[in-house]
Amino acid sequence: MSKFIKLCTALALAAACAHESPPPVANQRNWEQGLDSEHAPQIAPLGPLENDQFAYDFIRRREREHALGTKATAADLDEIVNNSSQVLASALALPLFRAGVYLGSPRLIEKACTAGQRVTNSALRASGNVEAALQGCSALTTGTKPTNDGCGEGQAKLREAYSLLAAEKAQDAGHAAADAVRMLRDRCSKMGAPLRSPVDPSTRGFLIVWVLHANDAPPVTFLAGETAPSTAEAINDAFLRGVQAVRPMSSALPRGEVHAERSP
Repeated sequence: MSKFIKLCTALALAAACAHESPPPVANQRNWEQGLDSEHAPQIAPLGPLENDQFAYDFIRRREREHALGTKATAADLDEIVNNSSQVLASALALPLFRAGVYLGSPRLIEKACTAGQRVTNSALRASGNVEAALQGCSALTTGTKPTNDGCGEGQAKLREAYSLLAAEKAQDAGHAAADAVRMLRDRCSKMGAPLRSPVDPSTRGFLIVWVLHANDAPPVTFLAGETAPSTAEAINDAFLRGVQAVRPMSSALPRGEVHAERSP
């Protein structure tokens, strides 16, 4: 059991003692319901590690607290991603990537890329649309085949702007991005503005939208034509698809017992 989970368990026990209530009874979880029993279609049962349940509850709570993009959350996500099952890793990749874009958080995007890289099962890569997330990761760093025209120079300049943003040099990143966009508009006739996105044009997230758009990332990565993301819900939905994807390999795994945290 990881240090993070031990900490969660210790805090839960401390809270129970403080309120002088009897120890909680372990809930017999039915994994046919996925990680969120409030959204529970009937599917083949799968028993993920306890880490997966704690991870989901943690992300859902941090999203409700509007703290998903904080440094503290990112630090805990390191352990969560590294200890997740492949089912959960496949479910985390794209939702965390999109949350990172929306919140203007390279930290979240980094965790999403790490999660995507951990998924080797082809069925899970497909069920979680992991390839789209990994294409987004590549677009932010290496981009497409380099060219010597204004398009290639502008694309590279935008990737440079993203690297500055990731290095917490937001002001320098903004200047670099502005120069890159001007270059693209003046010297790259094929480059138009990004498709409509819920990301505020005045935020760091919109800088990331431009980098992704200019470097040919899938529109789903920057929420083109969509509304603000619901990250926890998207993770649970992707988890359920992952369960269905691995069903041919394991028709049933044991049900587990998890003290699942439930935020009000």
